[in-house]
Amino acid sequence: MDHYDAEPISTTEVNIKKILVATDLSGDSFRAATRAAMLCAELKCETVDLLTVKEARLPDALGLVLKSTPAVAESMLVERTLGELRLIAGQLHDDYGIPCTTTVKFGQPEEEIIDRADELPADLAVIGMHGGNFFTNLFIGNTADKLARMTKTPLLVVKNQAKRAYRLVLVPVDFSENSRRAAWMALKIAPDAHIIFLHVFDVVVEEQMRYINVPTDTINQYDIEAHENARWDLNQFIIDLQIENRPHSRTVIFGNPGHVVCDYARTMEPDLIVLGKHGQSRFEEFLLGSVTRHAIDQTSCDILVVTARSA
Repeated sequence: MDHYDAEPISTTEVNIKKILVATDLSGDSFRAATRAAMLCAELKCETVDLLTVKEARLPDALGLVLKSTPAVAESMLVERTLGELRLIAGQLHDDYGIPCTTTVKFGQPEEEIIDRADELPADLAVIGMHGGNFFTNLFIGNTADKLARMTKTPLLVVKNQAKRAYRLVLVPVDFSENSRRAAWMALKIAPDAHIIFLHVFDVVVEEQMRYINVPTDTINQYDIEAHENARWDLNQFIIDLQIENRPHSRTVIFGNPGHVVCDYARTMEPDLIVLGKHGQSRFEEFLLGSVTRHAIDQTSCDILVVTARSA
């Protein structure tokens, strides 16, 4: 058993004051803005910033069509886009009573999202899973994972229409510092939810043992001891969080983390999965990256990826 000494993270370190919402103005991406507004009202945040990113070359192309300069075309685009963003901001204010600011940028979506998050600075970035324009491309292949790796800001991927606060949250745990931060973010973003802490201990050692024909009895004993150690570590992890008064449960499962997390989510149907971005080693980093991609691609609930604390 590997015990680690861990000071509980102060809840002030994960306070959510400013939320950035990246939207392409499509109906689907409005889900992200709605969830952000709901969180802002529930958590009493300062503001929600609505960001739209236009392609960098669009002013040049539009300028040629309109027989005007790129600067004039850009000004027209910004004015029209800000008008649409203000309509959304007005609706969110009417529905949730929250203040909104609006921003338009030109460039690569993931780069501009990260830059704006740093400018605010944002405590949470929110994006929609299905957009009509750049978000469609944003989530092809590993681009979502790329965005999560690049940003220092926790990233919430919204898939569903927000009808209520999060009530059931799944937190896969690998006992790393970032896993602890993910747990604290889950507690902060869903203060009234039941939190399920899930630890998946990997199959790598067992596979290698079978590969070199280790006796079955030895492998079975390894499985028993590994399961007991994992349960002890998970119990200690939760004790260190000091959340006795929060509704929560815990489970340990043997298997491949990416597959187990998705299978477990399909069974439990959580509203949200919260994932720490990195593991304790390069190999675990790869596994957790795989878990993130699996969760985004193969589950139907919202996904929150919590990144490393900046130095």
